[in-house]
Amino acid sequence: MKSIFRLITSLLILSTFAAHADDQSPAQLRKQLDAMNTLQGSFVQTLFDKDGKKQDEQSGTFVMQRPGKFFWKTETPAPQLLISNQKTIWLYDPDLNTVNERLFSDDLKKTPVLLLSEDVDKLRKNFTINRSQADKAEKFSVTPKVTEGLFQELLLVFVDNQLTEFSIRDSLGQLTHFSLSNVKRNQVIDEKLFNFVAPAGADIIKNQ
Repeated sequence: MKSIFRLITSLLILSTFAAHADDQSPAQLRKQLDAMNTLQGSFVQTLFDKDGKKQDEQSGTFVMQRPGKFFWKTETPAPQLLISNQKTIWLYDPDLNTVNERLFSDDLKKTPVLLLSEDVDKLRKNFTINRSQADKAEKFSVTPKVTEGLFQELLLVFVDNQLTEFSIRDSLGQLTHFSLSNVKRNQVIDEKLFNFVAPAGADIIKNQ
């Protein structure tokens, strides 16, 4: 369940992220993300422990829409579906026919990175954003100034203005890396995709 929470945190970062500041790095990051209202494609998600040893790998397809909506379908090694409509988050396991449902509640809204959608003063107070470039790659490193958060560093990589990978290092030093492919942005998305209807007979577990 911890890995799912890390995934939810990462997706909320991308689907709600908006940097408001007047220095170059936050402004450039805001420019990239403001041009990305929707995003869809394929992913490979890899988890590494604090020593860099690979622990787990998953792959599948995704659709995201800012703010706060995503459809994340894991296909291998086991099918799983994670959906948010910005009010409710559902995790569906087809093999077990179970649905974990939780509100898009305060504990998720208060993830430290979501402060980046707040005003300039909060951004400057809580985060450091650094930008670097190499060839066609533009990288943004986001680190909290207060260490009691859920993450130590968020890294986003854009190539030719397209998000190609991102990673989040949590407070335990574990790194979750996402490699994206076949990426398309700003396509028309059917809103029904972000509203989950549980299959008949599914066991629904509600977590507040």
